[in-house]
Amino acid sequence: MYTSRNSHGIIINAPARSKGKAPLSAVLLAIVLIAGVAFIAIYALASREASAGDPGIIQVIYVQPTPMQLLVGNSSAAVASALKADIGASSVIPQPRREWLESAARPLMPARALPTTTPSPTATPDTQAAPLRAEVALPSDASAALSCPQPTGQLITETLDSNVTVVPITVHIYLPPCYDPERYAYPTLYLIHGTAFEQGGWLYDGVPRVADVQMSLGVLPPFIIVMPGADMRAGEASKYSWTNTGPGSYDDFVVNELLPYIDQNYSTWADREGRAIGGISRGGYWSIEIAFAHPDLFSAVGGHSPSVFTKLVGVPPNFSMLSMARSIDALRDLRIWLDSGDADWAKVDMRKLMGDLDAAGVPYYAEIGKGGHEDSYWTSRVPDYLAFYSASWPRVPRARLLDRAANP
Repeated sequence: MYTSRNSHGIIINAPARSKGKAPLSAVLLAIVLIAGVAFIAIYALASREASAGDPGIIQVIYVQPTPMQLLVGNSSAAVASALKADIGASSVIPQPRREWLESAARPLMPARALPTTTPSPTATPDTQAAPLRAEVALPSDASAALSCPQPTGQLITETLDSNVTVVPITVHIYLPPCYDPERYAYPTLYLIHGTAFEQGGWLYDGVPRVADVQMSLGVLPPFIIVMPGADMRAGEASKYSWTNTGPGSYDDFVVNELLPYIDQNYSTWADREGRAIGGISRGGYWSIEIAFAHPDLFSAVGGHSPSVFTKLVGVPPNFSMLSMARSIDALRDLRIWLDSGDADWAKVDMRKLMGDLDAAGVPYYAEIGKGGHEDSYWTSRVPDYLAFYSASWPRVPRARLLDRAANP
């Protein structure tokens, strides 16, 4: 035994150290302990990455597909040709990061390198916005509207009491730098997350950060971004998880409660030309369903890894998202973006929707990127997403005419 004194002055008796080599059993025990600690650390890291979410945000799992739903083998020849990237045709288009996929109804969209350059308006019939009753476009020399000294926008969190959902819905609203509700009306982008989050999914994927940088640099025009939450904690009563369309659905909440609230409380360009909607996974389903069913409300829609077929419950084997459309003709005036990762299960759903759109002669943009059904993939695509949605919006805010005589 030997005696020592610790930092608190307490005398400690401990066995004397042997001068020889450590016994073999002690060495083996040390090796086992080190291996165990390494295994626990690797397992913890893998679990954290697999969760792909903030521990402070409720995470749920969407409906698992049945074996019958996974047997989807009725892709059209046109879709198989369009998805040639899946079978190693990357050498055809030298795009190291991804390959563009296009319907035959629209020419190939030029690839953009990050950071995204200033987008050009898409040549569709709805590109030129009709004059609004209470708003007019700024003149081309309105340089004052472009000189914004603020480097960041504002992020506002609101909670909406709903007559549709059984729980209040949290909504995050991003206002662009130099937001001026007295003078200008802004386009609005609605972004719906997937079922990994009850709220805040698009915040986790970095939308406000990208918007701050690109709007302050003038790469993107100023616009409002609305990111509604969901009601998955309601369980079987969840409108987000267990409804499809019509009264009493999440569609009902978005169209009849959320949109009017945003238009009444924020300075929005309240017209279809000034609105776009997009979503991830289950949110991709809702975005496409809402835009298809309400072509009078939105001019652009995006489905990012859209869950529109294999994981839907109670749909017939030949179900098509086109059945949600008010009319096929109306879809031809809608700018549509579809994308998924090359290792993404939702690529099957995207393939099915592409085939349906091709058969109907509806133009769209589609793209296969690098990654799976995961936040790292969607985060990497946020600059492209925002550029697509805002492509037809004016580079300066729209002036709002205020009748001060009638409203002193």
